[in-house]
Amino acid sequence: MKVEVEEVSAVRRKLLVAVPSQEVDQKVDHAYRVFGKKARIKGFRPGKAPRSVLERYFKKQIEEEVSQELLRDSIDEALKEVNLQPVTIRFPEKVPLLIPGDDYKYSVEMEISPEFTPDNYFGLSLSAEKIDVTEAMVDKRLAEIQESNATLEPIADHRPIQSGDFVWLDHQAFWEGQPVEGGSRENYHLEVGAGRFDPGFEQRLVGMTPGQEEEFPVELSMDFHNPLMAGKTIDFKVKIHAIKEKIVRSLDDAFAQALGGEFQTLDDLRQAVKSELILQAERQHKGKLREQLFDQIIGDNPFEVPPSLVLREQERLLREQLNIFQQRGLSMVGMDEEKLLAALKGPGERRARLHLILEKIAAQEGITLNEAEVEMAYHQMAAQMQEDVAVLKKFYQDNELDEHLRRQLREDKTMELLLEKSIISTSAAATEVVETAGEGN
Repeated sequence: MKVEVEEVSAVRRKLLVAVPSQEVDQKVDHAYRVFGKKARIKGFRPGKAPRSVLERYFKKQIEEEVSQELLRDSIDEALKEVNLQPVTIRFPEKVPLLIPGDDYKYSVEMEISPEFTPDNYFGLSLSAEKIDVTEAMVDKRLAEIQESNATLEPIADHRPIQSGDFVWLDHQAFWEGQPVEGGSRENYHLEVGAGRFDPGFEQRLVGMTPGQEEEFPVELSMDFHNPLMAGKTIDFKVKIHAIKEKIVRSLDDAFAQALGGEFQTLDDLRQAVKSELILQAERQHKGKLREQLFDQIIGDNPFEVPPSLVLREQERLLREQLNIFQQRGLSMVGMDEEKLLAALKGPGERRARLHLILEKIAAQEGITLNEAEVEMAYHQMAAQMQEDVAVLKKFYQDNELDEHLRRQLREDKTMELLLEKSIISTSAAATEVVETAGEGN
């Protein structure tokens, strides 16, 4: 077999392959013998039809199958011969035709990993403020927990609506006497005074009582969620169904016990909150150091990134964003996924570049994983997701995610080594702890 390689760019190659005609003829002959044994042709017993008859009925089908087989079998051999390991291969849209007595020729385009030797990755100078968790931060987080565990209770004395109440209502919007598209809702609930619907509309609800129906105009803000109504004076017809008030429980031992877990006293809860804030502060501090480390090793190791790897990371980032939208209950109707994907090209290239650098560093420094580390990772994920370990492992293996997990663990191990070898300066700063996602790998 004859194989030639054309260098299109640092990460692109064109492979030209020619399979000798003798091998092509042998495969064609073999295909006719196999096909002839099972072909059913009127006037001939099974396996007795001559090749000329088979060619008359099945030539196109047989030659397409042989062509596919030649392409499939020869590409692996050709790649081994020229010692190439592509990250992606673009095969011909149509399988090449077989020409009797001629070599079987075809070409494929492919992308390969860039050849480079990573440099300047030990002894990096990094600096980040380390957050000191204060009692005020703990108080704030406890207040958030208290607020998130509040309950909505029916109004006992049938009083009118007040700011801060939660109201269930029907509303219909009219513009110049005509119903507005998307301006009608039934049994809709909102928090009066929160401004999430419209401040003016919510203010008009104050003083109304369950069962009451009213009509009133409201001058809506320019950023109102329905563009057909934004900035206009809209007439609303409203009927109140129910009023509930938010009941926030006192922060005491009973509140801590009601949260479950191992909390027996408010002090137990307070200590757990403080410990979690400290862990978040450490993650935040480490995340800033990692970002600086990424910036430096990416800047010190320039190379061309295969476009297919960039696209793969763009698609992964898009899936992550769409999952976040779904988890937050946000509507994805009308989203232009192509535009979202295009906007992620920069972050996608950064991720792809980082993966390639860390992979090279790991190989250069002999960083490997053992099965105990992989098993531990599965157990930790299963505990976080409250899932059976065996079920989780099967899901990863069935969906070809196991190798991705192993690569991520190896990269994490590599980054830990780089941080250990870095020169880190830290200053203390008492500020709010914010949970961040960090760099995806």
